[in-house]
Amino acid sequence: MKKLLAVLLAASSVTVFADSFQDFNNNLYLQYQLVSPNGGAAQNIDQWGVGGTFQSKNDFWAEADSAFGTSGTNGTYTQSSTLANLNVKAGYAFQFFNNEDNGLQIIPHIGFGMVQSGGAVGGTVYTYSIGVKPEYRLMNAFKLALDLNILGTQQGVSTNNYVNNGQDFAYSITPSIQYDINKTVMLGLDYTYTNSFNANNATSNGPSNGTNTLTAKVGYLF
Repeated sequence: MKKLLAVLLAASSVTVFADSFQDFNNNLYLQYQLVSPNGGAAQNIDQWGVGGTFQSKNDFWAEADSAFGTSGTNGTYTQSSTLANLNVKAGYAFQFFNNEDNGLQIIPHIGFGMVQSGGAVGGTVYTYSIGVKPEYRLMNAFKLALDLNILGTQQGVSTNNYVNNGQDFAYSITPSIQYDINKTVMLGLDYTYTNSFNANNATSNGPSNGTNTLTAKVGYLF
């Protein structure tokens, strides 16, 4: 009887252990992205899209988002371009401590992404990633996260004077903050910096300054 009681208590504690992060990680949201390629040397892109996150009671974790937008113009690119992207990640959340107000989990994950562009810059880029995402929950309303990724890309991008077909390796860093209102409405803000490990991913034959992406989210927690 004592052994049976111990098993039941252990099982119930695992369930409680997972629920607090599920309060933040089961969501659907709308998003706005401001993308600044090559540190602003190329034209900025405004994107609108949708996304969502799921974390099961056994701590399987998945995240997906998509967005579509149009770039501006400048002296280098006098015509606008359209851009659409899709990103999917999946992994497992390892939790180290957790209570009603605070918690920490680390999520190793793999991912796949696709970017399709048309107009002044046209082509498709496929991205394969491996990464880790620590998440810290505090005050029973905030979640802080840092998503670190190594990326492999297969690209086919062209303009009137530039063609880039082949593979590349890159990295991305995404700090983010999320705030929930009564475990119903989520507000989020992410910043992503992405750059190639190679110096040849450049504008005007200069070094690459990377791409900066600012993402604002508003959504529903379930």
